[in-house]
Amino acid sequence: MTAFSKLTRTGMRGLKPGQTISERGIEYTRLTNGDGRWSVNVMVNRQRHHQVVGLESEGYTRTQAEALVASLKADKRAAAHGVAGSKQRAVLSLARAADDYLQYLAKHDGRDLETKEMRFREHLKPHLGQIQVSRLSDDDWLAYVAKRKGEGAAPSTINRERSALLHMLNTMRRRKMLAAVPLLARQAEPEGKLVYLTPAESQRLLKAAANDQSDLAHPFIMITLYTGLRHEAALSLRASDVDAERRVLWIRHDKAGRREQPMPQILSDYLVDYAAGMDGEDYLFPSKRAKSGRAYQMNTVFARCVERAGITKHCTPHTMRHTAATNAAHAGLDAATIQMMGGWKTRAMAERYTHAASMHDAMDALQGRLTSSRFTRKLHRPSKKSA
Repeated sequence: MTAFSKLTRTGMRGLKPGQTISERGIEYTRLTNGDGRWSVNVMVNRQRHHQVVGLESEGYTRTQAEALVASLKADKRAAAHGVAGSKQRAVLSLARAADDYLQYLAKHDGRDLETKEMRFREHLKPHLGQIQVSRLSDDDWLAYVAKRKGEGAAPSTINRERSALLHMLNTMRRRKMLAAVPLLARQAEPEGKLVYLTPAESQRLLKAAANDQSDLAHPFIMITLYTGLRHEAALSLRASDVDAERRVLWIRHDKAGRREQPMPQILSDYLVDYAAGMDGEDYLFPSKRAKSGRAYQMNTVFARCVERAGITKHCTPHTMRHTAATNAAHAGLDAATIQMMGGWKTRAMAERYTHAASMHDAMDALQGRLTSSRFTRKLHRPSKKSA
């Protein structure tokens, strides 16, 4: 492993906002909000490459910066020796590479396969499909971004498409089908407001769901409220996935992969009654109209329940995930536990809930401190004589 003398944890922690340290083409900058930003600034093939890798809060480390520098140098070597990058003799277009990649994931139990197929089918292949995959460049990606923005795609949507494309390219590199992978600049996303339901709003929503015309409304909100499961993962549950004795749900399909999802006793008891009489492979959210036999989405039903509950916030099924995590933070669970509970990839994604809960508790403590002080509002009123 390469030894660094400047880019050490001690050196990075000692930086003040706005300061930067660099070593071997890798830069680390302490931002004004306390976050850290990784970037590279190297000269390769007589051309200066100054690119942002990512933020520390998003899970980026020096490892990703080193990989980018290695990738740029690999591109230089490949160009110098006339190597296109792919070890296959036939020219492989991005469309053909995507088909091969998706087949490979299907054979090796890849995660989030349906979503990846959709992103390649509807967006990536129509715009980039004809490009030779070994010659895909950052300029090609920027042209793609411009087209998608012209179609009204949000930065967050484009970043998810970028993640799917990068996963394909990195998988090809691991399979020795590509020599290097381009950076593909990530789009800046505006920091969204963390929307979650209060306990009172949650109870109103459960009541509205119990009175809804859809039999799936109440169990869907119960499961997502008490576990924070993602929309797709909840709808993929089968009766045999409920382990009431251990109080866990077996998650077969999720963005975070296969895992066990803990649940409280109230949900465990509820699901035992709900799944009574079902066969083990029966879906908890069946649909006779769907080819797969299960419901594909609950957006319409959920929106109707939100409206009938008198909730004016902009809520989607994903709001239940925020609600579960926020309630867990207010209950005193630490970020590591919340991360495991919800299946988040990085600790930073779970820490925003504990941070919000800590600030809420801090404000309550501040209020209690001030209101219990001798200096009350009554003592500060002007006297009649001075008036």
